[in-house]
Amino acid sequence: MKVVGGKMVKVLKNNRNYNLDLLRILACFMVIVIHVAAYRWYDVPYYIFDFKVYNFYDSLVRSAVPLFVMISGVFFLKESKTKDIKKIYLKNILKLIIIYFLGSLLYCIYDVIAKGTTFSIGNFINAPFHFWYIPMIIGLYVVSPLLSIIANNSSRRIFKYFSILFIICSTLKTISNISFIPYINHINTLINKLPIDLICGFYSYFLLGYFLYNFEISRKKEKLIYFLGISSVFGCAILTYITSKYNGSNTTAFYNEFSIFTFFEAISLFLYFKNFKSKYIEKYKDKIFTIADCTLGIYILHVLVMYGLFDLNIIKITTFNPIVSVPLISVIIFLICLIIVYIYKKYILKFKN
Repeated sequence: MKVVGGKMVKVLKNNRNYNLDLLRILACFMVIVIHVAAYRWYDVPYYIFDFKVYNFYDSLVRSAVPLFVMISGVFFLKESKTKDIKKIYLKNILKLIIIYFLGSLLYCIYDVIAKGTTFSIGNFINAPFHFWYIPMIIGLYVVSPLLSIIANNSSRRIFKYFSILFIICSTLKTISNISFIPYINHINTLINKLPIDLICGFYSYFLLGYFLYNFEISRKKEKLIYFLGISSVFGCAILTYITSKYNGSNTTAFYNEFSIFTFFEAISLFLYFKNFKSKYIEKYKDKIFTIADCTLGIYILHVLVMYGLFDLNIIKITTFNPIVSVPLISVIIFLICLIIVYIYKKYILKFKN
């Protein structure tokens, strides 16, 4: 424990937090579900059964990236972590830059071999679509010494103020996408004049993860957050369907990382895993660590494996009822990637060293 802003708060110890490792594993799997469910998103109209299934799964797992960012915030905003700026650049940022370009090269090679495309510098630099996460998290690492000053000198009052701002801004951002609201154009004219994006940035999830981990929340508020998190899954799915029907085309607006639905889903899952207790965590901590240590590699590879399975017709998302196919294919992709990354880390990487 240490005093922050006149309050006693919990501080991370040197020992590993396996609860957050479990959450990291779940978030990694959720990312795969997002991309499997989105694979045929624009191919199916809003009024058929498949769309409703994809919509529900998408609504269920959209907090994956915010969860990754929140977990990073817990560790990167510690004073001890951000004191050595040189280490952040040489160890963390350099590693991600190397992964970005090696991963991009791997995807380019796949496109040349499997799709017959011509290699280009443009495709290599742009990288596959899900690599957007890497420059974003690098940016957060760059500003982490500054954000750390805010995080480590904030009181519970500042935490509440920040949370209220985040809720208000994400609510307004969500409202702006509800096209069937009367006078929505006029409402959006007003909303667009507000500096919402100053709050609705990934740095906010970075800070939020640190705050939620280090400040205790009453059991009553925690239960309310769980209720709002579960309600958000259904609220997101229902509003997506209604708005898609009103627009006459599929909309992904409410899946945004800064919608109010994603916000409550993210903090409810974070709090649940933060406070989760089980004797099995200690029993299987080595396995949990091993899988969690592979999550970045799984994230990099999963789209390549998904494309490979689909392009080679090894498996099709339409083979089964989508209720079954989305989670089943996601599990298969996760396991294939886990095996590949585990073998690389355990045998190839050690052999190189």
